[in-house]
Amino acid sequence: MLPKDRTMDDLLLGSVEQLSQAIMSKKVSVSEVLEATFARVDRINPDVNAVIWQDRDAARREAAACDADIAAGKFRGPLHGIPVTVKESFDLTGAPSTWGVPEWANNIASEDSDAVARYRAAGAIVYGKTNVPLKLIEWQSFNEIYGSTSNPWDVTRTPGGSSGGSAVSLATGMAALEAGSDIGSSIRNPAHYNGVFGLKPTWNAVSTWGHTPRGQYGSKDIAVAGPLARSAGDLALAYGILSGADRFTADAWQLRHLGDKRQKLSEFRVALLLGDSASPVDENYLNLLEDFADELEEAGASVARADWPDVDSEAHFTLYLRLLGAAMSFGLSDAQVQEQMDMLKDAPEDIRRIQGNRFAGMTLSHREWLALDNARLQARMRFDAFFENYDVILTPVAASAAFKKDEVGPRWQRRIPINGHQQLENQQLFWSGYSGVVGLPSVVGPMDKLDGLPVGYQAICGYGRDMTALAFARAVEREIVGYTPPPIALSEPDKIKF
Repeated sequence: MLPKDRTMDDLLLGSVEQLSQAIMSKKVSVSEVLEATFARVDRINPDVNAVIWQDRDAARREAAACDADIAAGKFRGPLHGIPVTVKESFDLTGAPSTWGVPEWANNIASEDSDAVARYRAAGAIVYGKTNVPLKLIEWQSFNEIYGSTSNPWDVTRTPGGSSGGSAVSLATGMAALEAGSDIGSSIRNPAHYNGVFGLKPTWNAVSTWGHTPRGQYGSKDIAVAGPLARSAGDLALAYGILSGADRFTADAWQLRHLGDKRQKLSEFRVALLLGDSASPVDENYLNLLEDFADELEEAGASVARADWPDVDSEAHFTLYLRLLGAAMSFGLSDAQVQEQMDMLKDAPEDIRRIQGNRFAGMTLSHREWLALDNARLQARMRFDAFFENYDVILTPVAASAAFKKDEVGPRWQRRIPINGHQQLENQQLFWSGYSGVVGLPSVVGPMDKLDGLPVGYQAICGYGRDMTALAFARAVEREIVGYTPPPIALSEPDKIKF
């Protein structure tokens, strides 16, 4: 049993390391942890609608087997008996993978995605799946099948997307780890909006097998799979489990992690990019990022405020938008592409700047795509040169804290208030594509609160330097700030004590 001054909620809102120690030392059983997790889901999920599919019977059988293994002195791995949920779009045997598309409601997976398989191989109990937006193309998480997910800090606001349900499940203690995906900040912005950690890995460092619509295979340009967690240590643990080649490449190559053993912020060289005219950011959020940079300096980090990679912001954003459109065009007919292009004929200039470039990417010839890919490699070389002198580029994650839900009409028409002006919501994609288009790892961690809502930092590192990103996040967590649970996640004082 747990000490009298501790509750099961302390464990369910704590780190995987703490929960694992309690399980392996037999202070609590896997079955008890699972039942307490289900009790949290029953209490919290009706208000946030994050966990949208569960198989409790199978999970209970797995928990009993984990307890039997412990009694026999067997250990399945670092996630032995740890309750985990995954984004709905990852295949999980026997579960629907709909991507929020009503026509795909009966798409039941016959095998596990690599992400699910790797979590299970490490001993995790993957008991459920979490909500997503339609086709994973929103910074909100709602669809006709599962309904709308809410931010646990303010249920009138978005939880982010497309891994919105994932971040809410974590923030509220309904899962110890999550698996998300990111082509347009779909790991990073939900982590930012909900006050948890997320890693967009180096492109292709984590297999995306089993995270594609039926009939599609292989890695999608720019898109990655990656972990979300409540602590930077858990994020590193999860990345170590999830990373590696997919079935198409496993026989030919092995991922080589460039290690980073740094533990103190005083060992890091940081460059600040706190705003850009290509995508204005809320001034109060920028002020908090500036304060955070001051804290980094006080901790001994080297901080440069006027040195950035030699890339033209507008051209770099356009490059990202066009390659993003191309990456997401698979499966569309010529007629469907033309229909989307036609919607922009009378659109305002700012919409044509953002969505026009994205739609234009769907019409690229292979020759045109090759030219853009070459421009991307030129940009990568500039980033590579920059990271010879710096370890981290610190940037905003988005334009603001979580915005009010707005689920009417297409995303590209919606606007949010930024510094007294109505700005296109998808203009924030600049902060997604800045590192995403060149395949760089980016970690997001909690930093502060803005009007009661969490906001995070984005730490971008050099190609293949995922371990540097994780080491930086761990140092920030250790020396400055980490996860704080939202009030909705806290139990009444007399509940679930041991």
